[in-house]
Order: sequence, then structure tokens, then C-alpha cells
Amino acid sequence: MTDGLTAARPELPAAARDRRDPFAPLHENALAALLRDPAHPGSASVAVPTGGAPLPVTRYADGRDRINLGTGNYLGLAGDPRLIESAAAALRRYGTSTSGSRVLNGTTGLHLQLEEELADLYGTEAAVLTSSGVNANLALLSTVCTPDDVLLVDAHVHASLHAAAAASRGKVVRWQHNDLDSLAARLERLDPRAGAVVVVDGVYSMTGEIAPLRGITALCAQHGARLVVDEAHGLGVLGAGGRGAGEELGVLTDVDAVTVALSKSLASVGGAIMTSRAAADGIRASGMPYVFSAANDPASVAAALTALRILRAEPERVVRLQQNCALLRRVLADAGAGPIQGRGAVVAVPTGSEEATGAAWRTAFDAGVYTNAVAYPAVPRGRGVLRLTVMATHTEAQLRTAGEVVAAAVHAARETHGEGLPAARSVA
Repeated sequence: MTDGLTAARPELPAAARDRRDPFAPLHENALAALLRDPAHPGSASVAVPTGGAPLPVTRYADGRDRINLGTGNYLGLAGDPRLIESAAAALRRYGTSTSGSRVLNGTTGLHLQLEEELADLYGTEAAVLTSSGVNANLALLSTVCTPDDVLLVDAHVHASLHAAAAASRGKVVRWQHNDLDSLAARLERLDPRAGAVVVVDGVYSMTGEIAPLRGITALCAQHGARLVVDEAHGLGVLGAGGRGAGEELGVLTDVDAVTVALSKSLASVGGAIMTSRAAADGIRASGMPYVFSAANDPASVAAALTALRILRAEPERVVRLQQNCALLRRVLADAGAGPIQGRGAVVAVPTGSEEATGAAWRTAFDAGVYTNAVAYPAVPRGRGVLRLTVMATHTEAQLRTAGEVVAAAVHAARETHGEGLPAARSVA
């Protein structure tokens, strides 16, 4: 028995039988076929269920403990008792859901406090909280620009920034990844009356590369362009105060808007935009994710607020994370599997083809190390990587063991499947 929501289509009238099925791209998606593969759970991009918090050593659904190099829990706070207690207290007081958007009944004192403290962290006039990092980018970019304006987007930014830019009324122009000459050329070709917004990741999520923000801010100042930096993978990772690549490179005050995800270093879920008060008010008035989406549940807001306070009170966590990142890079390089150049907590080891990437992932997984297998379109075709992510709470022994396992897995995959194209290197 089927209904209108099932994949099967009812018998069509003769006049409609030649009509293409608009759901065909979903039914025929090759990645979806991998996700349905019951014989090889976890191959390629398949989600592997876990049995607990994303700790340095995590238990997976097969009952095995593995060194976890595949989580955004950069500061190691996702299992911290202080966050758990603050979330539980909020749950008891406010219940499980706000059951309304921020402009209806969805705002609590926790939401306002988190916005105030995020704005204070970044030195901005205001912050706008959203239900995800994806929605932070959408709320911002969909509300800027007129049809006569332009968004200049680095070709390798996170998928949410590409989608958010497409939702703007402005024209989207892509420039070559981390290439200042490419950005300069596009800025110079603009109508001098057109508004311009440059959009970059502070830390690129698949490769760990850092945007060359000193050069970008200089170009923005020269051409009168606004600058938006997504610091989802920079918050808690780079800079003396953990504010991200903008702080690390000394240009944070030259950025017009910063977006973050609360699901990485702040060990919660949600997103936020730090910007001027006028821009924040405009987002609150017209940003679809703010006006039409239910507000973040109070427990997640409380957890993020506690994590933010820990970040500020315990800067040694950021230092430890940076030391761990440097250690893993050295171990990989010494083992002949040097990663793409970067300074964030994302460490990307080139593998080559999709086949080599999947094989390297499986070998490391079976040997007790969980990583993320990344292939096209998340990275250029033929330039697959094993994406490793580091926590402040990893031990030196764990990172040395994991680095050696990953290097051996990558070498074996390259020998069997070839190395593919050379990996791109950061110019930052």
C-alpha cells in the first residue's frame, strides 16, 4: 500500500506519461546509494552512529572504542559536566522547546544573554542568534544587497555561504580560492556605484586553510567593499582569545560581520552573527531564519553560554588545542603523509581519487581511528582527503598513534588506487 509521499508513483494518465519525474535526481543520487549500503556502513560519506559524547576516544555503534578525529568538538567541551548541568537546569526551567520564533514567544533571557556575551567577545555592537550556523549565513546574506549589488564569494567557501549568497537579491560572482589577484580583478571590474560584499571562510572547513585576511581587508578598504567572515572553524581555535582567523591575523576590527556555528567549540547547536546594531536590527526584521524559524531550545542556549564563559575563563584550552594541532601535523609529515598547509584544527591529508579516499578511511576505521572521508564536490575532483579534526583534550599519545595509523592507511590506499591530482596548497 502506498500514498502520495512514497517514492513510487501511481499509474499516470496517458497524457502525462512522458513528463519527467522531478524527484529523479533524489532517487538516482549516487551518494544516496552509498548511504543505503548495509554491507559497508561508514564507507565514503556514510554517517557512523556513535554510542556516546564525541570525546577523544568515542564508542561507536559496533561496540568498539576509536580515537575520534572526526568531530568539531574542538575545545573538548561536549561532555563537560558544567555544560551538561547548565543544559539540564535550563531544561527543567524552560522545557524542551521555545515553541515559537524569536519575534513571537521564542526569546528567553538566555537568548539575550548569549547574544550580549557573543557581541562582547567580538567587540561588536550586537549579535543575532540563529538555530544553526547554516541559518546564520542565510539570515545575513539573504538580507544584504539590492539587485544592482554584488557578492564576491571565494569559490571554496562552505556550501551554506554559496546557498545564502544565492538567496540574496544581489549578483553572485565567484573568485579563485585564496587568490588575491583574482579578487582584485573582480573588484576592479565592478560598476563603481555597485555595493560589494566579499565573503570568505576564516578557516576552510574541508582543508584547514586560512583566508589571507590581511590582503582581503586591504582590498576591501581600497574598493569600499564590505567583508563577511565565517568563523565556524576559527572560534575557539585561532587567536589569543579564540576569536578566529580575524584575530589571529590582526584584522578583526576590519571585518563587517562575523558568523559562527555554536556546534563546534561551543559544544552546542546554533549559530550567530556579530555585526553593527543597525545591521543586526535589519536581520531581526527580515531574516527568514530569525523571523520564521523556531528559536533555539533553551538547553542548547544554556550549554553554549556556559561554553563561551569557559572559553574566556580558560584560554589555556585554546593554547593546548593549537599545540595538539601542530603535533598531529608533525607526526603526519614525519610519516610521509604531510597535510595541506593550515593553522586551524582541521588537518586534511591528501588521498587522491574517491576510491583511494574510501579505502584509506576504511583502513583507518578498522585500525581504531575515526576520520572524515571527503571527496568531490566538497573538494576538487581527484583531490580527496581524510579530514582530521583535533580536540584540546586529545593526549599526545592518542595523536601520535592516530597520526601513524592514518599515514599508513593513506600510503596503502595510494599504492592500490594511485595518488590522484596534487593537493592545493594554502597561500595564507
